[in-house]
Amino acid sequence: MKKYLIPVIALSFLLGACGAKNTDGDVTRYETYYRAIEENTKYITASENYTISAEMTQWDDGTYRYYLIFDEPRISMYDIVIMAVEDNRPYEEAIKMMPSSGIFDATSSMIPNQVNSKAGFVKGLIISGECDEQPVELDIMVEWKDRSGKNVTREFITMELGMEGIISGGEEETPQGDQN
Repeated sequence: MKKYLIPVIALSFLLGACGAKNTDGDVTRYETYYRAIEENTKYITASENYTISAEMTQWDDGTYRYYLIFDEPRISMYDIVIMAVEDNRPYEEAIKMMPSSGIFDATSSMIPNQVNSKAGFVKGLIISGECDEQPVELDIMVEWKDRSGKNVTREFITMELGMEGIISGGEEETPQGDQN
């Protein structure tokens, strides 16, 4: 009986490993995106390619949860990755995962006036995070590809968010360079 048990256990581990997601690669991607935000020096306060809205709520335990909504695309955006870093916190000092989309889960795409969630074409994307104090300063990276998948665009957005909504940055101000 023992001689049959060992191969069965070994086969179980082998089959389990084949179906496992590559979490090491995802963690490396997470760190790469985090460091891109950390090292970026030029931020905009809004995008010409989509809208950003946000809200914050307070929980019974005194902490806050915030939601960042990216929708109403004005261009076709494929394989979108979004990440936000709170309060300029360096990667080495981060004690929690920062909110993201498209790193640990599948990427989505947004196309103006088209929604087919089964095919990965969504109306909008939401990321959320928790913080102990408000307001919170958020540095956000939004990355997407064009239809061919060859050209990658990244935007770095900054905003301050409190219980009353976006305090600075986000959709309340004009993008840098478009000030009239």
